[in-house]
Amino acid sequence: MNKKLYWIWISLALGPGSSCLQKLLSAFDNSVEEIYKADRSDYKKSKVKLTDKRISALSNKSLEDAELIYDWCENNNVGILCYDDEKYPKRLAAIPDAPAVLYYIGKLYDIDSMLCIAGVGTRSMTKYGHDTAYTFCYDLAKSGAIIVSGMALGIDTACHRGALDSGGRTITVLGCPINRAYPYENRSLMVEIARNGLILTEYPVFFETRRSCFPQRNRIISGLCQGTIVFEADVGSGALITASHAVKQGRQVYALPGKIGEENSLGTNELIKNGARIITNAGDIIDEFGYLYPKQISSHRVYDYSPASKVYDSFLERKASHKAKKAEPPKSEETEPQPLDTAGLTETEAKIYNEMTFGKAVSTEELIFDNIPFADVISSLTMLEIKGYIEPAPGGKYYKTGLRNK
Repeated sequence: MNKKLYWIWISLALGPGSSCLQKLLSAFDNSVEEIYKADRSDYKKSKVKLTDKRISALSNKSLEDAELIYDWCENNNVGILCYDDEKYPKRLAAIPDAPAVLYYIGKLYDIDSMLCIAGVGTRSMTKYGHDTAYTFCYDLAKSGAIIVSGMALGIDTACHRGALDSGGRTITVLGCPINRAYPYENRSLMVEIARNGLILTEYPVFFETRRSCFPQRNRIISGLCQGTIVFEADVGSGALITASHAVKQGRQVYALPGKIGEENSLGTNELIKNGARIITNAGDIIDEFGYLYPKQISSHRVYDYSPASKVYDSFLERKASHKAKKAEPPKSEETEPQPLDTAGLTETEAKIYNEMTFGKAVSTEELIFDNIPFADVISSLTMLEIKGYIEPAPGGKYYKTGLRNK
């Protein structure tokens, strides 16, 4: 039996965010197979406090759902990282509610040997918040740190963008299954992270995303990291949940000081009052952790705060240039490009790809089929873009890519 099926099974039985996994492993010889083999009476006799609903879920030994998820991941080149895998981050495994399974796309870094810093904040950021998040994460990633965030609009996006633009490394932790781009506006960012970084989620494909999923995943963001920076946050910001998780996990919390009375500074200033460290540049982090990772963190130091306006202007110039390039359709040549091999695509992905025409940008609405749910079309477009079969065009449209004769 494929051991990963047992791990997927227990992740489904316990549900996301459960703190029962480690207790069950302790009660059943640290073996997921033994947990699977146990019956209702065994669960009740264990010292693990389990609700009747959870005992019923564990007593259901069907692996059908686990097999469906496993097969989907295999067919879509999505990795499955289980709790007992040697590559599973020990830093994350140490938190009491560590996920049983992580699904991933991208480069699986040796996270335990690297400095990982979380960058979080409000979706409704100010220019000050954007500039500092972008600059600090650019400098940290340039120095060798991995930037971890949640790909939300606002500060999260600025953190990822800074890391990517520096040529450094970044990890995004999704609050939804890996075949969904959420928010949809960040689908291109998701593709870029998939190609140049790492995408993680505990939510399996086919999982119905709920609002609670997003604050729930924040424990993973902080759990992967030695420290969490909150750049801007009002008193109700989800970034404060991440900071709270970091404190409970024994990790360092940093906050960017803001103007007194400004809404986006209320949360960060309150964190500072309660013991969070003030951060004024990336050098504050490098000074604290750099000596622990001499092979990872370069001798380059960022002690002086570089004018964020210059960084932001440069970012806008690159963004405008990127948009201009995307606005141009693929250049026509004497011979039409050859379609890419669709053998590794799902049936829906292959149907969408084959329906598209080279050189013509098509909208999502033009790719709706009577027998395919709209959500499946959106999911397939995301996976096709990640796999390199299509590329984005202006107005939320897509171009078909192919092989050209040289």
